[in-house]
Amino acid sequence: MKVAYVCADAGVPIFGTKGCSIHVQEIVRAFLQRGDTVDLYVARIGGDAPSDMVDCRVREFRSVKHASVSEREAAGQEIARRIAHAIPMQRYDLVYERYSLWSDMTQILAGRNSLAGRRNVASILEVNAPLIDEQQSHRELMDRASAERIALNAFQHAQTTVAVSHEVADYVRRFCRREAGICLSSVHVVPNGVDVNRFHPDVAPIDASDDFTIGFVGSLKPWHGVESLIAAFIRFVEAYPQSRLKIIGDGPMRDALERSVDERSSAADGRIKLAGSVSPDQMPSQLASLDVAVAPYLKSKGFYFSPLKVYEYMACGLPVVVSETGQLSTLIDHGSNGLLYEPGNVDQLLKALVRLVESTELRKKLGQAARTTVVRRHSWQHCLDRILNDSACTMA
Repeated sequence: MKVAYVCADAGVPIFGTKGCSIHVQEIVRAFLQRGDTVDLYVARIGGDAPSDMVDCRVREFRSVKHASVSEREAAGQEIARRIAHAIPMQRYDLVYERYSLWSDMTQILAGRNSLAGRRNVASILEVNAPLIDEQQSHRELMDRASAERIALNAFQHAQTTVAVSHEVADYVRRFCRREAGICLSSVHVVPNGVDVNRFHPDVAPIDASDDFTIGFVGSLKPWHGVESLIAAFIRFVEAYPQSRLKIIGDGPMRDALERSVDERSSAADGRIKLAGSVSPDQMPSQLASLDVAVAPYLKSKGFYFSPLKVYEYMACGLPVVVSETGQLSTLIDHGSNGLLYEPGNVDQLLKALVRLVESTELRKKLGQAARTTVVRRHSWQHCLDRILNDSACTMA
């Protein structure tokens, strides 16, 4: 099958190291492992292609930097149009697009009722987040009306829409009902996945230690709840001094977290390490240095994430402790393949960590079950197979 992969979002460098970049690479890799040919049409490359993607044809449509928000938004729309019109639709069996804020033309030209669609070119729109709300809340959005019009066009025209969580799927459906009174029937939920061959329990560790090591991986943003993990660990280390907390990743809260660590109890002196960002190829070895992995998300309305890090923890056979929110509530079967606790409840998080440090047997049982869960249901190949099976595609 010949696939055109489209990402018109300049904030997603397809060969970068961000979580969104890894997601692009893994979906492309899953296509390649099927034996498909993939051409990429993107707004930003952002680095060198991984060795197994060097044969992919890549066309980049970069924009010059603009000082004002309105200029950046107009440029984003123009880049998306240029990408769509540059794709020779009839050469492909499938046009697969990662939804971006200013892109609708690709789905108009490849989606339902298009000439390409009538000639059996399939189109899939992958939606990872409610981007309009994200942009409004966390960055800047001037022309919301255009963003909503573009989103509606993309959702309406896509032959199949795939969302990474039920919360994202519900957002798409509500949006279409609110904006146009349309009921979309072709929105399918396929959670994220993990490369189970790269992330596995037998990887040699980096930064190994005899200390009981609790770890977190992710961008350091407020909703990740890392402060609550630090608070729990400071109490934990008083009872279990031969332990450490390893925080892997970087982000806007790093300075505040470092100050918080410096101001805390002396019992944790030197026991909390902010390791910073690591390259994707080092991540399996970093996870191999952990005894327990935590995803301490705070409670938030409409938690819509499908966290890559939790799947990676599980693939490495780590016992996981995660807050009971959103998709995590169903991914983790409490006491079977991990432990759940009430979001933001430091006492419950501490109790879970104590259970794990006290029982090697429990850690082994949870880690093995976690690995089994993702191997059976959440490999990237499994994810792509579900996407293609749920779509209207006829696979070549």
